[in-house]
Amino acid sequence: MMASPKWSVAVMCYNESGSLEAMVRRTVAVLRARGEPFEIVIIEDGSTDGCREIAARLADEIAEVRVHQHPTNLGIGAVLTDGYRQTIGDVAVILPADLQFAPEDLPKAMDRMIESNADVVMIRRPDRHDPPMRRMVSAFDEMLVGLLFGVWQRDLHWVKLYRRSVLDRATIVSTTPMVDTELLVQAHRMGARIATIDLPHHPRTTGQSTGAKVSLLVRTFVELFRLRLRRMGRVERAPGGRPVQPQAKSHP
Repeated sequence: MMASPKWSVAVMCYNESGSLEAMVRRTVAVLRARGEPFEIVIIEDGSTDGCREIAARLADEIAEVRVHQHPTNLGIGAVLTDGYRQTIGDVAVILPADLQFAPEDLPKAMDRMIESNADVVMIRRPDRHDPPMRRMVSAFDEMLVGLLFGVWQRDLHWVKLYRRSVLDRATIVSTTPMVDTELLVQAHRMGARIATIDLPHHPRTTGQSTGAKVSLLVRTFVELFRLRLRRMGRVERAPGGRPVQPQAKSHP
């Protein structure tokens, strides 16, 4: 029986057949070299390009890999929530399957968490390879979050490492990319220690980004203001919220 994992990596995947296998295999190699128990959970969000079959094959071939399959495309909010809920390690991180974050950089963030005794590590992109409009929307989002919640951080919707102790106390109400903000605001209110580290951001070479649709941006900003209206200081479960707690191991 595999030891209980110290590190959990959720790989979020929607129509990323060109990069999913490389992403998973490179992540496995990096974590095996580290020599600590780990798991990789592929959150497959109803892809139509063969990702489902690739994910199932990887889970069959690699002991540390399993799949959580969405029957249809549920969107980024559900992927993020399940990325945390379906993992069981002491520390959880969600990575995109598109290789814009290189798995080889993950140990630097892991070491940053250990050395700083942080509860959360936020990875920042000093050389962000995204279209100008997307960067502008992110900057506006960061300003609003700072003004509304007093959380002044860059790259709110990029890679983060969370200790399980934080996730176990948090609740999720959002159904958009606001999941990231909701968790971070709650961690801040809990008094969690938040550290940052700058790591490279790589250009996308396969697939197509789906995160900048106007309808999704509108929903995200609406949820941002709804979040401001809710009481976020308490850890108790909000109406309609979902606890971010690990669930029993799932299989494809």
